Amino acid sequence: MPTIKERIAQYFRELLPVRTVTRFDPRSITAALAHTLTVDDVAAIFREAEACDPTRLFALYRDIILAHSHLQSQLSTRKLAVLGDVLNVKPFDKSNAADVAVAEALRGIKFHPDWQRACSHLLDAVLWPVAVVEKVYRPSTTPGLNYELARLVPVPHELLDFRDGSLKIKDTDELGNPASTTHDPSPFRYIVHRGHLLTTPDYWGGPMRSLVLWWLLGTMTREWWARFLDRYGAPFVVGKYPSGDDDSRGVLQTAFAWACKIGGLVVTSETDVEIKQAAASDAGDAFEKFHGICNREISKLILGQTITADAQATGLGSGVANAQEGVRQDIRQFDAMTLGAAFTTQLAAQFVAINRLAGKPPLFVWGTISPAELQAMGEFLTALKTAALRVSDASLEVLSERGGLTLERDPAPADSFPGLPGLQPHAAPGILAIDQAHDIIARNAAATLSHTLGRHFAPIRQIILAAESPAAAIAGVESYCAKFEPGEAARIIEESLLAYAANGSVVHARP
Repeated sequence: MPTIKERIAQYFRELLPVRTVTRFDPRSITAALAHTLTVDDVAAIFREAEACDPTRLFALYRDIILAHSHLQSQLSTRKLAVLGDVLNVKPFDKSNAADVAVAEALRGIKFHPDWQRACSHLLDAVLWPVAVVEKVYRPSTTPGLNYELARLVPVPHELLDFRDGSLKIKDTDELGNPASTTHDPSPFRYIVHRGHLLTTPDYWGGPMRSLVLWWLLGTMTREWWARFLDRYGAPFVVGKYPSGDDDSRGVLQTAFAWACKIGGLVVTSETDVEIKQAAASDAGDAFEKFHGICNREISKLILGQTITADAQATGLGSGVANAQEGVRQDIRQFDAMTLGAAFTTQLAAQFVAINRLAGKPPLFVWGTISPAELQAMGEFLTALKTAALRVSDASLEVLSERGGLTLERDPAPADSFPGLPGLQPHAAPGILAIDQAHDIIARNAAATLSHTLGRHFAPIRQIILAAESPAAAIAGVESYCAKFEPGEAARIIEESLLAYAANGSVVHARP
């Protein structure tokens, strides 16, 4: 019986685990069960699990995953859908400097040597009822931090104990052999993850239990087909003799008996002997169909669809592929969300507490929405722009979360040039220098232009003022302009148009 002092010391050691307690010798695992399994054995294993002893059930799970290529492939595909995405450690509140500092301190955790293996083990809980990883810390050499993560140690399922109806961890000796004693999975030391939606007790087996019989049927189908081929696959000899002719029948039987030894038959020319071949191809088609059904049911549970596992004709424009891809994306997002929540609440929160940081635990976010959803979101934003609507600044954070990128609004362009609204100076390289040069030309030409217009067109003002009617004014102007020489008129018009065009397009006011 430990003393009170020892209990207090143990309590404080659990608050900050700095020593690994998970030691396991793989040689002590339960022997393989799959190679001799029958339906009666499966029923007995289920009954044991329901009685709080899932030891043999977990051993069967291990054998199935190791030996069944299709199931192993589908489980790896589901894990890679999350682990293959980029991990973003985002502050709880981007406007809070303390939250940003905490997120920055934990951003390098994805480069920890144990990180990928720990994530893969926790994702086993999408099929297994539960997965556990041990956390170990050490004094930190980083300024501003007291402790940092030292190790993440996956706890083998062989060390999980449910004998009293709740999850416990088996103690082990120095060699890693399980002992008869257990301890509670303290949240200070362990990350406990359940990545499925079932609410049944953990010791009942989780989602993987529904795959055991499909695996057994698929495996037995191979054995049944092999037995059929062994019995009926090889060709066999059929001999015919006249009805009631016992002598001929005896000769045939003797010839067939000797055929096994000498590899041939010695019969008369009148004897009728045929070689028959069983319809093994029909049996092969039946085996292939039933085996495919078993594999599709396994894929349906793990991935939520079957198209990515086996190519299937769905018909042109049926939309089945898009529907099943939507289900797959829902599962991927759920796995990423639950795994990220486990790290936020069971790892980051403790990291903040032991380092006495002021901010809140950051959010662990894997990946973004699917490319199809990104395209749909872009088309939606374009439609809003067409309808003279726009997204508010408050919604930019939501779009950033979904897109996996930090979005900000493009500043409204200034009307730098009259007649060309929205054109920004940086749109064309060197446009400011060109603008200044044109202004200088326009200012220098202003006096010459004024003299030219005043000398040639000054009488027009007097003609208009002296006219008694608009028709008389137009007639007077036409009569005056008719006196100009064609060459002189063309020169005046050219100078006027060039000066006014330059002056009006590159300066704000006439000089």
